[in-house]
Amino acid sequence: MGSAGGGGSGGDDGAVTEPDQVAPAAGAPGALGGTGLTRGWLLAGLAVVVALTPLAFLGPGTDIDVGAVLRSGISIVEDGTYRMSRAPGAPVHETAVGVLHAVGGTLGPNLGSLVAATALVLLLASLLRREGVGRGGLSVAVVVANPWFLASAVSTVDFLWALALWAGAALVLRTRRTLGGAAVAGLLGGLAVGTRASTAVLVAVLALAEALDHRRADRVRGDPTAGSGADAAPDRPIDGPGVDTAIAEHRADAPSPVVRAGIALVVAAAVGLLLFVPGFRAAESSLGFAQNDVPTSSFAVQVGRFVVKDLYFFGPFAAVVLVLCGPAVARVLGRWRSDWLVRVGLLTVVASQLLFLRFPWKMGHLLPTLVGLALLLARALGDRPRLLVALVATQLLYAFVSVTLIRPDTPNAATGGRFTFEVRPGALVTDVRCRADDPDAWEAPTPDRIFAVWDCAKPWAE
Repeated sequence: MGSAGGGGSGGDDGAVTEPDQVAPAAGAPGALGGTGLTRGWLLAGLAVVVALTPLAFLGPGTDIDVGAVLRSGISIVEDGTYRMSRAPGAPVHETAVGVLHAVGGTLGPNLGSLVAATALVLLLASLLRREGVGRGGLSVAVVVANPWFLASAVSTVDFLWALALWAGAALVLRTRRTLGGAAVAGLLGGLAVGTRASTAVLVAVLALAEALDHRRADRVRGDPTAGSGADAAPDRPIDGPGVDTAIAEHRADAPSPVVRAGIALVVAAAVGLLLFVPGFRAAESSLGFAQNDVPTSSFAVQVGRFVVKDLYFFGPFAAVVLVLCGPAVARVLGRWRSDWLVRVGLLTVVASQLLFLRFPWKMGHLLPTLVGLALLLARALGDRPRLLVALVATQLLYAFVSVTLIRPDTPNAATGGRFTFEVRPGALVTDVRCRADDPDAWEAPTPDRIFAVWDCAKPWAE
């Protein structure tokens, strides 16, 4: 396959080895810290934070569960009792929301989400740099430009909190290849599960991706004594801040990937289970606390909802660009066995999409798909930045302008729909308008007002 997938190099027999494109070292011109982001990207990120901050003052957001999450957090902090916001609970996020609300009202948890979004961006950039992606900033911008990411970044929701902890676990697992590093990764993974229970699937994916890392333990970047051909690591400079880590992680006596993945998974499971003990006890020590109330429909209806919401998560404009990206992504998938970044990106997309097929509910549920896709695109489009730029631009356009192509027959319980063509405000503009119309809806004694805000913010709302 050679370098067709972007950033890779092949042996004489066509086998693909590790990517030979390295981001600037932290001390190199134009790179800051361990993220590999240039000053320009960091200034752009700061501009996004400044632009989003005013939205954090417009109530907790349009998600249907914001009121329940706030009440749960308030109960934890003020009464010392745990009351689930919804099954099976999100004790880490609920507790954090309670503390932040006590400090700053509804603004506090919203700013907490903005911090989580910033942490996720920096962690992804660091992870991409560690995996040898030279255009990490542009790849991360694919995540940031999505309007549902932008809305979640200033709302009282747990999506980005969980993903930031998951990305932290991934980075630790890759940079600290010791038993202690695996345990820390597991701790972060367990906290991610306690923040959002469905993240357990992503933590399992992360452990699987690491366990399948079949690279030779004695391979060191640029080590002339390492293997050769398809098994050899290409010569690369080892002048970055992670040199000692890179060498340590390839020592012959280092724990195997399977052992480290197993430890991380066991620790994550233990921490996650402990965090859900309060919910278990609140439900009279029964598994009833874990039962969800999301119904299923016929297979055709499930698939229909799944496809339409996938389309309107990225938007109709970006969907065209994603089709154009398809061939490059398909080529790079052949490297899934030898390239950790491709493997974890692919498994994350597949797992999150299967989960969404079962629960095609909120747009925010697709944020893990966005992150996994960004990891794949970072490798696939390393030599085609124009497609990445187009994907960023079309998602930003969707934040302000949208085109409704399909209208469901019964919103929230659709069994069919009709084709249409209606130009309307974009996803972020709509979200802001709806939350500004009734920022205190979460405080209403009945759910009618928050349901109205929730319905207002949907892509096909009247």
